[in-house]
Amino acid sequence: MKKFLVSILFLAMLLPVASAQLPDVSNPGWNIGWEVEEDEVMMDLDGTLQFETKLKFWIDNTRPLPSDYDIEVEMTYPSGCDEGSFSIDSESKVNVGANTNETFEIKISGNGYGDLGEPCPTSEVFSLELVISDLIVAGQAGDGSKTIDQNLRFTPVYSLEIEFAATDNWNMADDIKSGTSEFVEVKIRNKGNSIDSIRNPSVSFRGCPQMESKVLEGESKLNTNEETNGEWWAEIELIASSSHPEKKCDLVFSVVSEGDGKTYSETLKFNVEAIDIKEENAELEETESSDSSGLQSESSSLPAISSLMCIITVLLSAFFRREWQ
Repeated sequence: MKKFLVSILFLAMLLPVASAQLPDVSNPGWNIGWEVEEDEVMMDLDGTLQFETKLKFWIDNTRPLPSDYDIEVEMTYPSGCDEGSFSIDSESKVNVGANTNETFEIKISGNGYGDLGEPCPTSEVFSLELVISDLIVAGQAGDGSKTIDQNLRFTPVYSLEIEFAATDNWNMADDIKSGTSEFVEVKIRNKGNSIDSIRNPSVSFRGCPQMESKVLEGESKLNTNEETNGEWWAEIELIASSSHPEKKCDLVFSVVSEGDGKTYSETLKFNVEAIDIKEENAELEETESSDSSGLQSESSSLPAISSLMCIITVLLSAFFRREWQ
């Protein structure tokens, strides 16, 4: 009898240990999270506005049995950006072993152009939402779903576009005559996705060292911060000296972006027409000759009038003399 009681007591002591080793499907244990916790993930844009960003997340299955999980990814796209240019690659269903923590990856790629072909702004924060659902554990229904999200932002991209424009004074096609000056307008546009400003505007000439230039301060806007597609401008006077020979010239305008420190430049080609000094002197002599010939004709007409008066006087004298006789 004592042996029987000892056996029952021993079995009672082992029962909690055995029950603890059985899977408790009524209270499943699993969790999810990002491998790197960040408030914002910067999506790097290259020089052609292409990007590829990888987000890693983990699923921690603390159950004594493997489990299946369904994965859904939802994206909140930045306003003005082309949703069709985004590509999201991720597994849709995974299996995680018992008492295992496994890491998985989401790849987001595409380009950062907007609907109108402009770059998506870096000022806007958008997000990705990851929903993971517990499917089946040991033949039973899963334990619902868990959600995590991640804020995203495009990195700043800086780019300037320079363009020359005609003015009322010069159409940029006509030659500049030596001894004269013409005016041209230069426009600088912010083609990046972030606020930018410019510095060190510079005007130089290639092939025509006698050319001079002057930036008209009252007709320029160069000291402002501009948003994407914002514009700076300046009016430049191009001065050709009177002794400038006939030549083909290059006007080079350059400016530095405060955003990336790069120098951007644009070239305008034009011709200088030399005015021949001999031709000017010939025109001047012709004018002077014309003026002097006019004076000579006036002076030569005076003797003709005097001779006519003499003839009339002689005739009148002869007439009155006959009358008196």
